[in-house]
Amino acid sequence: MSRPTRSSVTPAPAQRSNTRVLVITDDVDRSIALVDSIRAQSLDLQMTGFDGHAMPELPEQAPSAVLCFLTDYVERAPEIVAEVRARYAPRTIPVIARLAREIAADHPFDSVLYAPVHPVQVAHRVAAMIRLGQMEHEIVRRMDTLRDSFGQTVSLRDEDLRKPFNILFVGQADPAYMAVINALQGKNVDVVAAFTSFTAFDYLHDRTFDAVVMNALHDQEPALTITETMRRNPRLYHVPTLFLIDADSFGARSEAFASGARDLIDASSPMEEIAGRIIELANYHRLHSRLKAEFKGIGGADCTDSETGVFNADFLSAHLKRVSRACRERGVPLSILTMKLHPASTERVSADDLRRAYGRAIQMISGLVRMQDIVARVDIDTIIVAFPEEIRASVEVVLERMTGLIECAAFETSGDAGKGSLTLEIEAAIIEQETHESPDMLIGNGIRSVARDGERLAARPPEQRAG
Repeated sequence: MSRPTRSSVTPAPAQRSNTRVLVITDDVDRSIALVDSIRAQSLDLQMTGFDGHAMPELPEQAPSAVLCFLTDYVERAPEIVAEVRARYAPRTIPVIARLAREIAADHPFDSVLYAPVHPVQVAHRVAAMIRLGQMEHEIVRRMDTLRDSFGQTVSLRDEDLRKPFNILFVGQADPAYMAVINALQGKNVDVVAAFTSFTAFDYLHDRTFDAVVMNALHDQEPALTITETMRRNPRLYHVPTLFLIDADSFGARSEAFASGARDLIDASSPMEEIAGRIIELANYHRLHSRLKAEFKGIGGADCTDSETGVFNADFLSAHLKRVSRACRERGVPLSILTMKLHPASTERVSADDLRRAYGRAIQMISGLVRMQDIVARVDIDTIIVAFPEEIRASVEVVLERMTGLIECAAFETSGDAGKGSLTLEIEAAIIEQETHESPDMLIGNGIRSVARDGERLAARPPEQRAG
């Protein structure tokens, strides 16, 4: 085993990424296997060693998450967590563990994975905890903006969090599977069993579940197919799927994670560990769902565009100041995407048809961003999206998806000649916040940029405008 020295902090690559994960490890050889999987999640990575004696060297700038990868010194984990939290207080940073053996149930980690565990699974868990933390930070900021700028007092509802978890079990009812069901029911978890894939999809269509557990002890199907199908359904996309497997015979680990599985649990693991891993993912999904609901309902008529449901210019102007300040203080990027919509051709379209098309397009665009991103309509044809903790390159990827969706869509019209359709184009500008730029400058520069692009578009011949 290769042991790192206390000062072995591996610098991040020259190309900037969205967020940075600090890996504290006492086992370099095994932890190196995580690098590609973590970077595949658009996460940067920095590594520091722990020799079992002196506390690990921590970078001055706070990371987005900390992953403790411990093999020999698992018992020292609580001390490491305490050091991390003290170093970066008052900022709250998710601390995830990949440990070689179990520790006490009252451990200080936000999430724990025990070996053996696939690198992709670790990377997924780290990315999920970062997203949840970002959502929590952003909803608190929005509540502060509503209070200070609009006189609204908002509190988060927690009634749903107190209800028993709903877990769907799919597959044959063999003894090992039934033992897990019994263990969860003993923890006040509501369990529904579906013995065929047809029954499973009936339940998934009619009810809401916090997690789905697949019996893959004897065969990887239908677990893989069900998981892949769920990932293609927007309503089921985020529901975590877990496979109960025989670790000695299950040979489709990479395929399982590629299909969208969130955890592979060895049926020979201690029952307390199995139940805990299921409940942890169920709890994460419920928190995510609750925050998603809070994001959609927050602000009301004073802050939102009545036609599309996105935020209005008043809220953006007030809130972006708070977001900008928070990103500066934490040393993380903030990118602003400004988009102006245009008809793709010069054919005459009524003002009502055009407004409806713009409104529908804005709704479609808002569905392609994260919950913690801020979407605001600042004019009938112009929207601005603020992306906290995202660099320009990442926003360019999102813009490509938005452009592909909108420019391939046909929006219905109802002119004198009867029903027809129109298509739209997007003129866009992306600005990443610089040290000297205020939020008002970011908004103004983006609007001026797309206005200039729109003028150039209008000057092009009709056959070029559509192409």
